[in-house]
Amino acid sequence: MSTFETSLFEYYLLRLCPLTTPSSQLSSPFASMVAPLFTHAGQDLLVQSVLAFSARHRSITDPSWTRTAMKMKGKALTGLLQRIRSPDVTADVILDPQVPATMMFLCLYEILDNGDYRWVFHLRASQDFMRKRQQLALPSNKNSAFGSLAAFSERYFAFQDVISRTACGNSPIFGLEYWQRPDHTEDIDAWMGCSPAMASVIFKITELARTRTRDMSQEDYETEVEELDRELTMVSSNITVVEAMDENVRRCVDLKKTSVQIYFHCLLRDADPSSPQVSQLVIKVLHSIHDLIQQGSAAGLLFPLFVSAVELDPLNDDKIFAHGDRGTFLSGRQLVLETLDAMVGLTLANVERTKAVILKVWRMRDLHTQKDSPVLVTGDSNDWNTFVSPYTQNLNLA
Repeated sequence: MSTFETSLFEYYLLRLCPLTTPSSQLSSPFASMVAPLFTHAGQDLLVQSVLAFSARHRSITDPSWTRTAMKMKGKALTGLLQRIRSPDVTADVILDPQVPATMMFLCLYEILDNGDYRWVFHLRASQDFMRKRQQLALPSNKNSAFGSLAAFSERYFAFQDVISRTACGNSPIFGLEYWQRPDHTEDIDAWMGCSPAMASVIFKITELARTRTRDMSQEDYETEVEELDRELTMVSSNITVVEAMDENVRRCVDLKKTSVQIYFHCLLRDADPSSPQVSQLVIKVLHSIHDLIQQGSAAGLLFPLFVSAVELDPLNDDKIFAHGDRGTFLSGRQLVLETLDAMVGLTLANVERTKAVILKVWRMRDLHTQKDSPVLVTGDSNDWNTFVSPYTQNLNLA
């Protein structure tokens, strides 16, 4: 690599990889699986996409990198399309883990760049590509460096799908069967901030809400909700080895568990910001996020922050947080905005896009409370489906 490329690689390895996991002890898969491949010949496509992503992140604080990032992304995208759109795509191309890994970094680029529909293109393309890999039905090689990279890329996209659909409720791209594969361990995946079992529960919550009024009686629906509640409780009670080893990971995982509880009650039990259980959990989540941000850790916090922010009660939002340094109290909204500002340099997420959606939800809630007699909403028109889902299309929450 040239000196220029080396500086971008070092930025990726030393600056960006640590942002992908709350753990100071566990290696990020973005480092352990990707970085070694920079020494292998024939990985030009992957290298170009990683460096493009690195340059795009640098451009957040130094706009002079913007043009460089765009050029490098263009080269990576052109190279990717040449491989996968060729009329004579061979098994070698389909089995090349460099291809889904390149899709992953281009997806990361688009999330950071605009956070709009473009990152979803890579999500859909990856699912189609992975399906073709599985159709070849070759022996698993997940234990090899290249096989592990392909498996990690697939998990990256599957998690992007399951966690981001919580906001908008779209149909899934990766099915439930992915999260229920027998080869998935039940341990915490530190960069996801949860276990595959919890990802499976999140998937089921979203899907039950989608099918609620279609093919299900109210009695059957309530039975499904109770079963899912028990499963959520069981998964939440599991303490894994990774959590026991690392305090930051444990706190991040606890946040994910608590925010999933908020999501569950709002989406399936028609709870809203004024519901006592929701309001208590929201305050708990915001306080925990603040503590982690103060320690310089923001990995995995976007989903908990979003869920708690959109479920803040506009009629009971003053003095929920005592600001020790100032001797004053902050409202929940003030705390959310300060947290978002603090996260800009600590996350790979598109903070500005997330902030814009949260502000939109708050405006809609404020307008609703100004009505003479606000209507209690349930079912398809419950609080989440009324105030959150309509404004979250293509929002990334991973």
